[in-house]
Amino acid sequence: MATTSPWRRARVERGVYLQPNGKYTVCVRIGGKPRFRTVAALTVAEARRERALLIAAARSGELVLTPSLTFAEVAARWLADFEAKVAAGVRRERTLEIYRNQLQRHLLPRLGRRRLHLITTDELAELIKDLQAQGLAPWTVRGIMVPLGCVFGYAVRRGHLVQNPLRRLEPDERPHPGPREQRVLTQDELRRLLAACPTRYRPLLATAIYTGMRFSEVLALGWQDVDFAAGVIHVRHQLARARTGRPAHRMPPKTRAALREIPLLPQLAALLRQHKASCRFTAGPDYVFATRTGTPLLHRNVARRAFTRAVTDAGLQPDGTTRLRFHDLRHTYASHLIVDVRLDVAQVSRILGHARTSITLDTYTHLFEQAAHGADLRTQLARSEFAAILGRMLEPRLLADDHLRSTRASRPGAAHPSRISGARSTCRPQRRPVPVRPAQKPGAQ
Repeated sequence: MATTSPWRRARVERGVYLQPNGKYTVCVRIGGKPRFRTVAALTVAEARRERALLIAAARSGELVLTPSLTFAEVAARWLADFEAKVAAGVRRERTLEIYRNQLQRHLLPRLGRRRLHLITTDELAELIKDLQAQGLAPWTVRGIMVPLGCVFGYAVRRGHLVQNPLRRLEPDERPHPGPREQRVLTQDELRRLLAACPTRYRPLLATAIYTGMRFSEVLALGWQDVDFAAGVIHVRHQLARARTGRPAHRMPPKTRAALREIPLLPQLAALLRQHKASCRFTAGPDYVFATRTGTPLLHRNVARRAFTRAVTDAGLQPDGTTRLRFHDLRHTYASHLIVDVRLDVAQVSRILGHARTSITLDTYTHLFEQAAHGADLRTQLARSEFAAILGRMLEPRLLADDHLRSTRASRPGAAHPSRISGARSTCRPQRRPVPVRPAQKPGAQ
């Protein structure tokens, strides 16, 4: 046995080493690279057996490269890689912001210090149960699982893990969000909401109601985006939430479809003109809805001081009703476009800024059906060229039946033509009498 050095491990035999603290370390090649593992062995023979087991695990792909990595370390590497993609324009800054927020709020406090390869599927199933027990909606829990799966996928790709434990969840252990609950405000509820809203925030709330813009799009709106002459509002940005070391700022929307123009109602234009006359900051890039120092209003402050307060004061949140969210103002606007204005799905999708018309259909199918029934679908179909094909095919027979009914109605008590004595049916072939030839004389040729 080789003598151990006070500052480095000593080689005992091929692949087996003795550390200065008396523990054995074995060398195993993983992915063609030598990797050292400290084993729980008291003798050289036990260390040799442990090395043989590790070699077998490495050949079957069950041995990870870096077992000491924690979830927080791998998540940081994944985020850095995602930030590089955002800088290159491959991914969106808003997506990075959402993922970072979900990691910091829900995942890192629970899994940050855990060694990555020790996180089990049962532990992830328990995490999902805890998130649901906190009252988080199924859609929210499902969104949290997205960056979690990305971190594990990143680790598997780089050899830090053998397999993704998130994929081994049973179907009943995964969150299964149903259709999102929508609440569309009535005209009376809209009047009460606007009346209860503080005067300072009333133009902001009215803009959200009568444009259907997303919350972050309303907050990012600049005066250069409001074209009073053309009567449109240009949606070009959304507001990124403030975080440590970086204030709230404008950034491009997540999809190209979000870059759009929205019709500006004359009534809303008049309200915004009054609001602009009372503002200190009215230059092109200045925020339409800003603080007294010209900075943008923040999401949480507007939600708490304006929207939630107005909903409570207007009595729009009674017990047992679906919670009214700021996003429901967007659903209310969409309902007006579909049911009242009767726009088709392509027009509604373009105004709302959906990436695909299928999103609009999936979200507002019931409203399109309601609009179709309200317009008397049967009458519209009967007047269509589609129905005219069948009408032209049946037209001769229908005309004959109408003539027959009118004739019978003009002669009360008249019998059916087929029942009149001596009458011949026009539908049956007529048999002509066979002529009888005269008898020929004998011998006549």
